[in-house]
Amino acid sequence: MADLRVATEADAGVIRKMIVDERLDPTSLDWRHFTVAEEDGRIVGIAQVKPLPGVNEFGSLVVLPEYRGRGIAAQLIRRLEAQVGKPLYLICRDRMEPYYQRFGFRRVRWVDVPPFLKLKLGAAALMRLGGVRIIGMVKE
Repeated sequence: MADLRVATEADAGVIRKMIVDERLDPTSLDWRHFTVAEEDGRIVGIAQVKPLPGVNEFGSLVVLPEYRGRGIAAQLIRRLEAQVGKPLYLICRDRMEPYYQRFGFRRVRWVDVPPFLKLKLGAAALMRLGGVRIIGMVKE
């Protein structure tokens, strides 16, 4: 089990690098929304909940490749869910749907997401042109 803690300003560079390396959306990153997982004095996993107008959005879940399969992502998901409650929304690549379903998330239609997330999902639909399909999910 990794040690989880709230991110500090000193973690901002590591968080940004992990996001960029995983090719996730690096815009609007704020270290204050992140929880980090540490092992051996090293940040090995990150995740955040962004408080958006009318909704909490889970995202930016990254575990370093050599630490995957140890339950670190599950620890981060459960911790953040416990902190913010439900409903909890996320936007992800469609290939990640089965993974998040294991934690009780379900796909949600664009018309059923809160207004602010409709904008994000609409913008993400443009990525479909590049072969990447983005979906919205919720845990209620």
